[in-house]
Amino acid sequence: MIYSTSVMSMMKLLEMEESLKTNLDIYVQEMQSKLDLIKLYQDSLKRVTLTTLEEKEEYVSNPLNAFPMLRRLNQDWPKWLRYIKLAIASKKIKEMEVQLKSAPIDDDLKVALKGMTRIEKFHNLHAEDLTKGVLMGKKLNSHLTAPDCVALGDYYYNQTQFSGSTHWYRMALRVHTHPRGMIYAKVLGLKRKRIYKKYAKALLKESLNSDKSKPTPTEKSEWNRLAKEVTREDNYDNVKKLIDEYLSGDEKIFQEVAARLKRKPTKLERGCRGEWPKKSSPELICRYNRDTSAFLKLAPLKLEFLSVQPMILLYHDVLYENEFKSMRDIAMYNGSMIDGWTYVDFDKKGNPKQQDRVVKMIAFQGTTAPFTLSINRRMADMSGLEMRDNMVLYLTNYGLGGHFGKHVDYVELAKRPPDFFADFGGDRIATALIYASDIPLGGTTVFTKLKIAVQPKKGSALIWFNLNHAGEPDPLTEHSVCPVVLGSRWIISKWIHERQQVFKKPCLA
Repeated sequence: MIYSTSVMSMMKLLEMEESLKTNLDIYVQEMQSKLDLIKLYQDSLKRVTLTTLEEKEEYVSNPLNAFPMLRRLNQDWPKWLRYIKLAIASKKIKEMEVQLKSAPIDDDLKVALKGMTRIEKFHNLHAEDLTKGVLMGKKLNSHLTAPDCVALGDYYYNQTQFSGSTHWYRMALRVHTHPRGMIYAKVLGLKRKRIYKKYAKALLKESLNSDKSKPTPTEKSEWNRLAKEVTREDNYDNVKKLIDEYLSGDEKIFQEVAARLKRKPTKLERGCRGEWPKKSSPELICRYNRDTSAFLKLAPLKLEFLSVQPMILLYHDVLYENEFKSMRDIAMYNGSMIDGWTYVDFDKKGNPKQQDRVVKMIAFQGTTAPFTLSINRRMADMSGLEMRDNMVLYLTNYGLGGHFGKHVDYVELAKRPPDFFADFGGDRIATALIYASDIPLGGTTVFTKLKIAVQPKKGSALIWFNLNHAGEPDPLTEHSVCPVVLGSRWIISKWIHERQQVFKKPCLA
């Protein structure tokens, strides 16, 4: 199971670690009790230090010393050795072993590392701030440890992004301090020497790759040879001295140098950082919608126009809390959520090609549950489109750094399979999604070509039309979801297909 693609799934990891902590507490208590007993025995063995031959002879010549000593060595010490070797809280250890069989696997860690680096890059965050628990200027009651920093440094290094790795190795050295450093070294095998060597190799390869061009196989081979030379054991003291001198500078200097070397942000990254100006136009108004269904004449909905061509609408206060809770409870307790993927293209059958796992989702089929009926009815009211033959709703939860890359929801004309309209219900004429949670940081929906950014607000609904009035795909609907930085992003969504709309939109038929 991949946990990092959903905040909801990672709650299971929280429960797992809480249980492990409880078992560890019991283990420590029993270990302490055992240690207290051993110390009592140790105290009972105390005697004056005997250094000379005469002192030792005098001691053993006393039967009240000699006999107890002989008996202890014959009877007590073998038992004490067995007691020391005896497994402590073996039942709890077995429970912990069973729990760890469900722990995150290596693939899960890779997804999580990718999510962390995505957050860092998209929002132009510094390794120092993240290490100290500062997210986009917001100080949190959390931080990263030396092993965390090394894992991020290794990820960048293995991706040959050496400038990214050097920042994290530097942070690892700064936080690998006593007394936690002793734990990292003795239990986790992460000694400072090892980090120094990693940092030296990364600095070397960063300097050799400063021109940003892709290295040739010959260059790679030479770099690896130089890296081995630098990290040779007999060079360690010199390397450590040089790095210590290098690290004596202010961290702000490193950040300033990194800022000068960074590439310009992409249009998508600028949108995620909130750098696009808000659009204003006489057509972009806010009003109550009473027009798209008979029901709205009695109970109009608050509507905001974000774009007219293509049509992008933002409704407010359209979700009841009990509707979302009903869906979330089913998703959480029946264990049927599956991984959702980003995609860059469609296959010959019109299905999206998988790229990155980024979310977990569940499809609610049919018309039996009250919430599917009410939400579908509301989506029909908001869009003015027909839902009757397609009642499927998707509940999606984003994970660590979860996002969706740039994509469109329609299928390009040239890539549509035969009988596309009949077999697949036609193209996705519109997309409707309801934000079911507030997101403190990140998680913005951005339309990259229109420079429109929508921050999730619980109870709001975003609806846009992927096809124009002639039924042709509109490339201006290209959109993306920015990485979630803080919070649990829940959305309820559906794709509305064109075949259902033959009476609502006769020009499409």
